[in-house]
Amino acid sequence: MIGSRPTDNEHLMQSAAHADPQRVAFAGDWHANTRWAVTAIDYAKQQGADIIVHVGDFGYDFPATFLRNVTKALARAGLHLWFVDGNHEDFDLLSRYPIRGNGLREVTDRIWHIPRGHRWEWAGTSFLGCGGAHSVDRPWREPGVSWWRQETITEEDAARCVAGGPVDVLVAHDCPAGVMIPGVDDRDGPPPFPPLELQLANEHRQVLRRIVDALQPALIVHGHYHVLYTARPEFTNRPRVLGLDCDGTALERNVRVYELHEGWVARV
Repeated sequence: MIGSRPTDNEHLMQSAAHADPQRVAFAGDWHANTRWAVTAIDYAKQQGADIIVHVGDFGYDFPATFLRNVTKALARAGLHLWFVDGNHEDFDLLSRYPIRGNGLREVTDRIWHIPRGHRWEWAGTSFLGCGGAHSVDRPWREPGVSWWRQETITEEDAARCVAGGPVDVLVAHDCPAGVMIPGVDDRDGPPPFPPLELQLANEHRQVLRRIVDALQPALIVHGHYHVLYTARPEFTNRPRVLGLDCDGTALERNVRVYELHEGWVARV
């Protein structure tokens, strides 16, 4: 009901999800891989993380067994997980989860979706989430089953992201144009995907670059390309970029823990 007061349980969920962590574990694409997700959660806890921020392609079609087991693993570890959407997510299903008073979609009491343009602050460090990317394998996917039109950043999303001004950390799924991704932008030989799809993917990166130019983040964290790397592109403010690998690789390539220090972020 509009205007109704949150229940005690809602207050508890919102306060827990808004806890002020000092150490954040950034995690790459898990693709609803339950075994990997549970292992990665345990690894993040062992590395001293207070919360996990996931960079998308988290749940794919959000199977009940995956959500149940990930929620149990998070509860055992005493952690919450926040995620931006990737390109391989069932957006029709995701949009049905309710947005709570904290501005996040509650998937479970331990798993929260970060809508595009959502801002928050932890330990004096400001964050913004902006998921989405273009699927270069779209021709081989089925609309509404393995591909969803909501996957890309819209102009409305971009306007929402930049409206609040600069942030310290941008959590994205895609990587902005102008960053050289090892093994992707310097690939030898013919492209593995249709030229049109690669063109659309590059145009999407340009949209994200416009957002980055407006936000001037000190750190950009993303996934999507399944490559662990760091970079300092020749942007105006020389941000640090962290790209994360995916499930089925190595935990230290998929999960990285950073400590927050009043506006800047340092790797643990």
